[in-house]
Order: sequence, then structure tokens, then C-alpha cells
Amino acid sequence: MNTVGPFPCPDCGQQLTGSYASCPNCGLPLVGATATELWRLDVALADLRAREGHLLARREVLLRTLRLERERVPVAAGQASWSPSPEAPVGGRPLVAPPRPADMSGKAVQNLLLGLGGLLLVVAAVVFTVVSWGYLGIGGRAAVLLGFTALTLATPLVLLRRGLSTTAETVSLLGFALMLLDGYAAWQVGVAGLDRVDPLTYTGILIAVVCVLFALYGLAVHAVAGEQIRALKLAVPVAIGFGQLALPILTLDREPIWIITALVGTAGLDLLLWNLLKRGTAAVFFWITWTLGAVAGVLMTIQGDDLQGAIALSGVLVGAAVIALLQALRGKWTTPLAGGAAVALAAALAYPIRVSIDSGWWPVPTPLAAFLVAGIAVFGIRGVRRELGKAMGVAAGAFGLLVASPVLVPVMVALVGPFERDHAVWGGPSGLGARDELGLNQVVLTPPVLVVLAAVAIAVALGALVVREKSVPIVCSAAVIAVLLAVLPVAFNLPFWVLIAVQLVVTAGLAAGALFGREVAFAGLALAMVAEVAAWALVSRTATLVAAAVLAVLAAGVAWRASLPAVRAGAAGVATALVGGEAVAVWLAAGQSPDYVTFVLIAVAALAAVAAWLLPRDGIGVELAGYGLALVGLAWVVDRRMLSVALALAGLIAIGTALRSDRRKAGYVGTVLLLLASWTRLYAEDISVVEAYTVPVSVVLLAFGWWRAKDQSSWLAYGSGLSFSLLPSLLAIYPEPQHWARPLALGVVSLLVLLAGARWRLQAPALLGGFTLAIVAIHELAPWVSDLVLNVPRWVPVAVGGLLLLLVGATYEARMRDVRRFGAMIKGLR
Repeated sequence: MNTVGPFPCPDCGQQLTGSYASCPNCGLPLVGATATELWRLDVALADLRAREGHLLARREVLLRTLRLERERVPVAAGQASWSPSPEAPVGGRPLVAPPRPADMSGKAVQNLLLGLGGLLLVVAAVVFTVVSWGYLGIGGRAAVLLGFTALTLATPLVLLRRGLSTTAETVSLLGFALMLLDGYAAWQVGVAGLDRVDPLTYTGILIAVVCVLFALYGLAVHAVAGEQIRALKLAVPVAIGFGQLALPILTLDREPIWIITALVGTAGLDLLLWNLLKRGTAAVFFWITWTLGAVAGVLMTIQGDDLQGAIALSGVLVGAAVIALLQALRGKWTTPLAGGAAVALAAALAYPIRVSIDSGWWPVPTPLAAFLVAGIAVFGIRGVRRELGKAMGVAAGAFGLLVASPVLVPVMVALVGPFERDHAVWGGPSGLGARDELGLNQVVLTPPVLVVLAAVAIAVALGALVVREKSVPIVCSAAVIAVLLAVLPVAFNLPFWVLIAVQLVVTAGLAAGALFGREVAFAGLALAMVAEVAAWALVSRTATLVAAAVLAVLAAGVAWRASLPAVRAGAAGVATALVGGEAVAVWLAAGQSPDYVTFVLIAVAALAAVAAWLLPRDGIGVELAGYGLALVGLAWVVDRRMLSVALALAGLIAIGTALRSDRRKAGYVGTVLLLLASWTRLYAEDISVVEAYTVPVSVVLLAFGWWRAKDQSSWLAYGSGLSFSLLPSLLAIYPEPQHWARPLALGVVSLLVLLAGARWRLQAPALLGGFTLAIVAIHELAPWVSDLVLNVPRWVPVAVGGLLLLLVGATYEARMRDVRRFGAMIKGLR
């Protein structure tokens, strides 16, 4: 291969001074087509490396030259930047950076200066009005203020004709502030007896008058200036925005209903202005004032009041609803306005009735009124104004559900059952006892609560008749009806067995609903009802036995007849869990020890695994429920020996499950469980020798690895087994420096593993055995080395280290060849 002078061997790097058929050092073949192609590649790579070195050297020379020129001749400020030559790479960057853009535009600077100037003028006017003008007489004061105000308001017209619109806007706003100051000055000096007017009343009227005048001023300026000149844009919006304060200020010292009336009245004026002037500012403030007024009015209906005040507040809310509906009928903002009007009407209708009845019935009028408004909107208005009726119906219905939510508290207390009354599992009578025996008289379900529940159920059911997508209303109606029926026995003080029977019937009805349409929703409701029945039934032993059996049959029926795979699997899982509960109940009812409930649950889990095998299509629910029962059983154990047996049984179930072709990975779970079982047993017997825990596992892992060693590497086959045995023992020798048995045994075993790896050319045994043997040797030699280092002069270790470095440096090439040869040998192992 090598015919042109000395060339290194491609593998070991030995210099070849002549023609050889193979490398005299490593034996690599050097003749043939493959060797020739490899030699050519090496020659090409050597040429590329030489070319790269030449280019890098030339680049350094050029860069050094440019740096010297930079130091001698700095680049001038106006000199043109360098542009790349045709040979330079595309995308070269200019040496002179572009000028930085300005932070502010000229327009922004102008607006800033004008704003600050206007602000300073307003401050000066206020100071003059409040402090300085007392030195003038009334005539002088009036002349100064009116003259300055008139001059200020006339100036924008001149400025607009000269095209200075921004300046004109600033001056006009200054004039608006001066008009307010004129009014304040007139009240302060008592012009025409104005000082006798109430301050809040005068302030409100002043704001209203000034805002009207300023809005007319803005319109007049526009008319005088002509269409060709840009008019004042801020006059009318500022007048509308500041005018919002007029009516509320007039009512600040009155009852809250007056403030609500002021807000609603302001909203009506805003709506009128928006329809007349088409100003967006009026629309924005309409939404603000109407929302504040309507929300405050509805919230006020929560508190009690006299009938006269309730009627007045209802009138205000009706007015707010009328304002909203009038705008909604015009086709603007129909959905939100119609919804808000419906809520306001419902609150207005319910409030007088609410304050006229007994306080115990207060939760009833508002939901009924809301559902009534929703019904009228849906069945009456919807045919004429479809969008309007739909929005009102949805909003009123949602409001009715919201105000009906307080009844959830006593309902939840009744649904939870008697567990809050010192009755744990089977803490009640042994039979289906009466209500009084269980202390259920403490549950308060008043007739108003039942009326509200019934109203919600009827409203949701009627809503299902008019909604195209009826699934959600029907399911919600079924849920409310189920809750109502479930708590009726508690409300009417019926015996406990009646309560259990009624709840079982309700569960059966929901299960039937899951079989005849909307399976997922009704199955979910049925599952919730199962939990409810179980919560009540656990109080009594007989109730538990009866309810668990009936519920298991119902769940099995759903799993048998349902059409959706998810529903079938879920129902089968629930049935399996209920069977497990029934088995535990039977075991305890027979007087057996609770300590062995673990094995009852594991037995049911084993039957579930068999059932899942026999039902491959829908057995996933049964299988998962079996896993859950097994976990509950494992959590139930009372001592370590029982835990060991339980883990072993669970491991056998997992191993049996792994016999299925689609559950092969369960074998790993079974192996882990059996391993934990053995460890638990060893720990229970106070065995602390680490090899007792690791060696059996290693034997199993090595057996599996040997079985599958033909189609995988030695690390996958033997790495886990050897590591599981060697490494823990290796760590265990250091806390016991005086013991010799474990280091000796570990050294012998690691030597045998090393020899086995070398014999059969296996990388994992060779490396792990060699590593362990080396660490054991270091561990055994460490005390002798320590004594030697402490007893010899201090210069000896330094000298030895220096000699070693010299030796390695002198034979560096040979040592590198040894390292490469050793690496090649390791890579050659499997």
C-alpha cells in the first residue's frame, strides 16, 4: 500500500519505512483494493490539513497588517465605508455604523411642550383665583376672569385657521378649565346669592352647565371654521366625559338608591348622545355608567329593606332594563344589553316579593323570578326577536342558577351523610335503622330548599325543549332531579331503609339512561350516585351488604349492554370494585379478623385478572380495578411478614397475567413484586447481610440474560445481574475494614467473572470483574500503602512520582500504542 516514503499505519500509527503486506506492529492488512482506497483517503486528508494550516497562517498575517494600518491611520468621519470586493464573502458589514435614530419625533416634542404649558397655565389660574385675586374688587375680578376666559376660548379659532390644530386643542382645554374656575369664583363671592346653594348641588349643576356650554362651543368652532379647517376634536369628548360626574355628585349625600338612579339616568343621557351625535365617547361612558348602576342595584336587592324602598329600587332597575332593551331593539349590542336587562328585570320582580315574605323563604323569589323572565323571553320574545330572546333567556337562566346556589350548602350536608355526626363505617345500627337512630335529625332541609331545587330541575328541563343541542340541558336536568330525589327522604324524615331504597332506584334510573342514549354523561352521573349510595350505606352493615350487591349488578348490566367501549370498560371496573367491597363486607360481617382483609382483596384481584383474560375486548376496566384492589390490599397489611406474603401473591398474579400475549410486560412487575416480597421477608427476619438481598436477584437476572444472550450485547444480557451483585458488595466492604471474609469472597468472584469475560470475549463481565477486583485490591492495600507513606521520608513519594512521569514521557509513543491496542481489544469484546 505504502509506496511513497514513510507513512504511518492507519490503525496503530507505527511508521512504515518500506512496503509491507501487513503492519509489523498490529498486523493490519496493507494490500488489496480496500487498503489502497484507505491509503488514498489518508493522503487526501493529509493534504487538506496542510492546506488548512497554510490558510490559517496567511489569515493571521493579513489580520496583523490591518491592525497596524488601523493604528497608523484612523478612519475619517466622512470617509465612505468599505464594501466587499467580488472575492470577499457576501454580507460583509460596513465599518461605519449608521446614525442612531431620534428617540422622539418632532410632533411628540411639540405635544409634550404644549401639554406642560397648558398645565402650568391652569395651575397659575387656580392660584390666582384662590389666593391672589382677593386684592381686586368684585368688578375687577369678574372682568379679569371673564376677559381672560373669552380671550382663551376665542384663540383656538385663529390657531385653527393658521393650521396649528394641536395648539388650538391645548388652548381650548385651558378655556374649559377657566370656565369651571369662573363658576367656582361666582359661588365663592356670592354672586346673585349663589353662596347660599348647597356645595354639592352647585358643583353638580356647574359641571352640567359648563359641559353643555363647552360641547356647544366645540360644535360652534367647527361651524365657524368651516369644513376645510380641522375642527377641535377634544371639546365634545371632554364635555361628555366630565359631564358623567354631574348627576352622581348631586346625590353623594343621599341614600344609595339615589346614586344608582343617577348612574342609570346618566347612562340614559349617554345613550341619547350616542344616538344623536354618534360619538364613541358617549358609548364608552354609557357602558360604564349603566353597568355600575345595574350591578349596584342588583346587589342592593340582597339586603333587606322596607316595601316602599324595595318598590323604588325595582322601579330604577326596570328603568335600567328599559334603557338597555330600547338600544338592543335598535340592533346594537343586542346580546350583552338583552342579558343585562333580563337580570335587572328578574331582580326588580323578586325584590318587593322578597321583602314582603318570611325571611326563611328569602332564597325562593329571586330564582323563581329569574326562571320566569327566562321562560317569557324564550317562549314569548324568541319568536319575534330571536337573538334578543335567546340572550335574555340564557342570561336570566344563568342568573337564576347563580342565586339558587346558596341552597347547595344544606343539600351537600344531606348528601355527605351522617359521617359528620360521629358515625364511622358501620357505626350505626346493624340493620336498616330509622332516621333517629343515625342522628339524621341534625340535617336541615327546609321546604324553601326543596322548592328551589324543584324550580331548577323544571327550568333546566324546559330549557332542554328549546335548545338544539339538548344533551347538556337534559343531563343537567337529570342531575338536579337525581339530587332532589336523593335528599327527599332526609327532608321528610323517612326511615333509613327508605333513603337507601330511593337512592338505589335513582342510581338504577341513571344507569338505564346510560343504556338508552348519552351514555358517557349518564354513566358519569350514575357513578357519582354510586359514590353517594356507598357513603350512606357504609353506616349500616346490612345496608352495605345490600347496596354493594345491587350496585354491582347495575354496573355489570351497564357493562353488558352499553355500546361505547369506554362506558363498558368503566362500568366493568366499577362492578369489579363493588364486588371487592362486597367481599370485604361479607368477610367482616361473618366475624372474621380485619387483619386478613388484605388477602380477601388480593383474591378478588386474582379473579379479576382471570375475568379480564376471558373478556379481552372489554376487560381493561376489570383489570385496572383488580390492580386497584390489590394496591388497597397491600396498603391494609398490619406487619412485615404479612406484607411479604401479600407481595408474593400479587407477584404471582402479575406473572400469571404475563402469560397473555398482550401483557408480556406484566412479567417485569411480577418479578419486582416477588423481589420485594423476598426482601421484605428478609428484613422481617432481621437479616442484614447485603448478599442475601442481591445474590438471588442477580442469579435470576443472569439466568434471563443467558437465555437472551444470543441476540443482544453482553451489557444488556449480564450487565444488570453482575452490577446488582458486585457493586452493593463493593460498597459494603468499606464500613467494615477489619473483616476479611467479604473482600476475599468478592475478590475471588470478581476474578472469576473477569476470567469468564476474557474467555468468552464478553465486555460487561470483563470490565465489571476487573473494576471490582481493582477496587478490592486497593481496599486491601490501602492500609499498607498508608503505613508506608507515613514511615518513609517525605521526599520519597515526590521522587517516585517524578520518576514515573519521566518514564511515561520517555515512552509516550509506546504507551499511546498500548492504550490504543487496549481500546481495540475492549471494542472487540461483545
